[in-house]
Amino acid sequence: MCGIAGVVDLAAAVRPGALARMLASLAHRGPDGEGTYESPSVALGSTRLAIVDPLHGEQPVFDESHRVVAVFNGELYNHRALAADLRQRGHLLRTRCDSETLPHLYELYQERLASHLDGDFAFAIWDAETSCLVLGRDRTGVKPLYYLAEGSRVVFASEVKALVASGYYDPSPSHQGLLETLSYGQPLAANSFWQGVQQVGPGETLRFSAAGLRRWTYWRPFEREDPEAPFLRGRAAIERFRSTFVEAIRKRLPDEVAWGVTLSGGLDSTSIASVASREFGADMPTCSIRLPGEKLDEGTYSRAASRELGLVNIEVSTDAGEMHDLLPETLWHLETPQWFGVAPPFLKVAETARQHGVKVALTGDGADELLAGYSMYRILTIQRRLRRLGLDGAAAPLWQRAARLVGAPSDVGAEFRAVNHSMRDVTDSMPAWSYIWISMQKQAADALVDYRALGPPTLPTPPQPLDELRRSLYAEYFTRLPNWILVLSDRLSMARGVEVRVPFMDRDLLDLVADLDPRLILHLGTEKYVLKEAMRSTVPEAVRRRRKKPFFTPVHRWFLGGELAANYLSAQTVREHGLFRPAAVDRLRAIARDEERTWASITAGWTCLMIMSTHILVEQFTDSRTRALADPAHPGGTGRHAPAGLAAPLSQG
Repeated sequence: MCGIAGVVDLAAAVRPGALARMLASLAHRGPDGEGTYESPSVALGSTRLAIVDPLHGEQPVFDESHRVVAVFNGELYNHRALAADLRQRGHLLRTRCDSETLPHLYELYQERLASHLDGDFAFAIWDAETSCLVLGRDRTGVKPLYYLAEGSRVVFASEVKALVASGYYDPSPSHQGLLETLSYGQPLAANSFWQGVQQVGPGETLRFSAAGLRRWTYWRPFEREDPEAPFLRGRAAIERFRSTFVEAIRKRLPDEVAWGVTLSGGLDSTSIASVASREFGADMPTCSIRLPGEKLDEGTYSRAASRELGLVNIEVSTDAGEMHDLLPETLWHLETPQWFGVAPPFLKVAETARQHGVKVALTGDGADELLAGYSMYRILTIQRRLRRLGLDGAAAPLWQRAARLVGAPSDVGAEFRAVNHSMRDVTDSMPAWSYIWISMQKQAADALVDYRALGPPTLPTPPQPLDELRRSLYAEYFTRLPNWILVLSDRLSMARGVEVRVPFMDRDLLDLVADLDPRLILHLGTEKYVLKEAMRSTVPEAVRRRRKKPFFTPVHRWFLGGELAANYLSAQTVREHGLFRPAAVDRLRAIARDEERTWASITAGWTCLMIMSTHILVEQFTDSRTRALADPAHPGGTGRHAPAGLAAPLSQG
């Protein structure tokens, strides 16, 4: 696990000190050391969190001739098999570290090497003989990789702040990125929140040379090796899922450093902890978030799960004041505005885990996006059936009931009826989160300057025929999953020098789920059916039967009534930044004061939080450019206000 950065300029020398500044800004991602490769026109570097072969895994890494050089962030779980094959082919590998396989694999497969990698990764490879740079990212975007391409030059890094530190990028928010963030809660892959900055997309490699920039997509969600083969069904499919899931966990258990599991007491994280302890006899700690005194506190569930499994559970308690104070640093690491505000607690979880010696943490992130883990997917299925019977008006009460289960107010039914009417012709391909997204787009239309000239943006459509359920899930792989769920996991753990591993994003598990009968994913109203059945003898019954509920924190009460909102939502600040309409922001603040008693107040509160965090981020990345970007004690601000706090749902499972 590392941070990587670099500059390649085919027409000029790299500016002196650019790489050093970039690596300094990424020091939190690699506190155990750094390495560089520099020539007049090329500078590559990495900061290292030593996990695999801690004593000998320095980067950059080279082939035998030093013609090919690579830097790498992440873990390759098949690196031993890859290394054995390379040695059999005559390649010389000097260490046991996974990163050293990359330059040799490039010699064999060029930019198509990514399809041979089983892991969570981002890499950069410079081929000195052909003067080309290859960038690559894992299938679902567990690891980040940003780049800025201008003429003969590409600047890349694990985080946007390193692009700023390079001196090649003058940051400003992208209006398209703002629109997508306000409409969907995050930019759409492979865009970013920052003007001119793009991401290497999930499942994508990029080749930069004198011929220009060329992309290659080596993986797409739900793409089957044999589209004509029948779906897997029955008990045999469930057992195959179980064995693949157990193997996904096994390969992620490190043997050289201390590790643990983040535990919410829900199905996903408890499944991982159960398999690790019961299948492999691991005696690892678990770590859980507590919100003492809050009705949203899930401590009862995490305590019960750890007690049932006989594990030591580290409880991380927090409150409004502490989360308020953690907001600016949280945003500094996330680099994208937030609307659900669940991020600061996870920064504290990572910090506590590291204090207890944990260097790797397994998490249940991604299970809901892979296996339709929210009630919205179940209701969409029912709605499709009602629509075919000419009874689509009957779906709104179902949505209202589901919304109440996660704490939404009673008037949400009217909103969903209106959305049902507007989406009548596209329901079969409609993402489950569209009901929230459409509500947010209404707020964006009123608040964002130039909204009507920009959008609203459209979601990506599947390139191949998919069943109804998978069409709804497809959007997850380009919205919430790579740009929110996995961003929180990576950024907030790496901010404290902890590597998060995500078994549900395993290569073989992703391929298997693409081959499952949809009724094994969502079966007679039961979400994540295949996981529940596969874990029947492993996970406590109470956990399997527990209804899915997203992780929330009280956004309105914690963050919209204090000094932070007073400063960053003030008419003066709104006018200074020029991104939003002051009168619209004032109206949203007034609606949000209803403190979550209506659906309008909830969505207004989310929008206010998004606007507030946008202003904080812009000030951090513009006013702080001349400060020490790498200094975590100096995360930004203008001096006008010492920012603080944030918070609402994340799938933690």
